[in-house]
Amino acid sequence: MGISEKWKQIPGPVKSFLWKAMVLFIVWKALYLSILIPDRVLDKPITDAVGVSTARTLNFFSRPSDYSVRPGVNVKKDGEREDVMILSRGHERVLSIADACNGLEVMVLYAGLILCLPSGKSRKALFILAGMVLIEVLNVIRCAGLALVYQYHPEYLDFSHHYLFTFVVYAFIFWLWYLFSKAPGFAQKLQLNGSTQ
Repeated sequence: MGISEKWKQIPGPVKSFLWKAMVLFIVWKALYLSILIPDRVLDKPITDAVGVSTARTLNFFSRPSDYSVRPGVNVKKDGEREDVMILSRGHERVLSIADACNGLEVMVLYAGLILCLPSGKSRKALFILAGMVLIEVLNVIRCAGLALVYQYHPEYLDFSHHYLFTFVVYAFIFWLWYLFSKAPGFAQKLQLNGSTQ
């Protein structure tokens, strides 16, 4: 059985979803890598906002002047330099928030899936906007949690950063997708779209 025969066996809604997802992914990556990353068009303001919000969140639960944030530079193991927001408590550096940790990629992933699924435009817009705000709030809580882990239990920092908090963020995103898919008539729209493909 050839590839074209296998493709014909795939249901219409799945084909539609795959095409939309592929086009969206290619357009996003081309735009992000060629225009947005070099000038930090989206990354800088988001990373700055996450840094400031993390400091404010921690200060809310401690003495107001305990935590501060400032722009800085990290030097990676390979010698490459990256712009970061440095979170400090007093004179101690407790966390560096890099562009890769600002939540942009997971927000795009979240919004991209919703854009590819069948639903009304206003419902998609509502879920995308509310979801992106909630994801960013969760990311600030994640960064605050990482700062606290670093200060009080540094032996758990790598596990918390790479596994625990990553799991929490992705579980939350899956929950939002689940809520989106539970709308009345969602399954019927999926079937209806399949019959027109």
